Amino acid sequence: MGLGKIDWKAAGKSVIEFIRSLARGDLLLRMRVDKLFPYILYTFALAWASIWLSYKVEKTMLKVEDNKKKIEDLKIDHAKKTYELVGLNRISKVEALLVEMGSDVKAPEKPADILKK
Repeated sequence: MGLGKIDWKAAGKSVIEFIRSLARGDLLLRMRVDKLFPYILYTFALAWASIWLSYKVEKTMLKVEDNKKKIEDLKIDHAKKTYELVGLNRISKVEALLVEMGSDVKAPEKPADILKK
């Protein structure tokens, strides 16, 4: 056999044998991959751990974004409530609320007397 000549019969047999080996499932054993099985298993475990951690990180980031939105809404509600409470501290507002509720209570007309012991 020379350099320019190809043995097509042997190449065809090799291809057929490769396909048969692939169909039977012993291709990896023929390639002696069984020696590399611990490394393959370790690589698979690392890949699985990486995917799992990425999923957990993505889930956590989604919770963070949702919580940021909730915090913004709560800040707005807090500002509204604070404004309402500050407005209720005025005597005129309290009197208006009492009149609106139909109460007979009025604001004092004179300052409170200090009682001595």
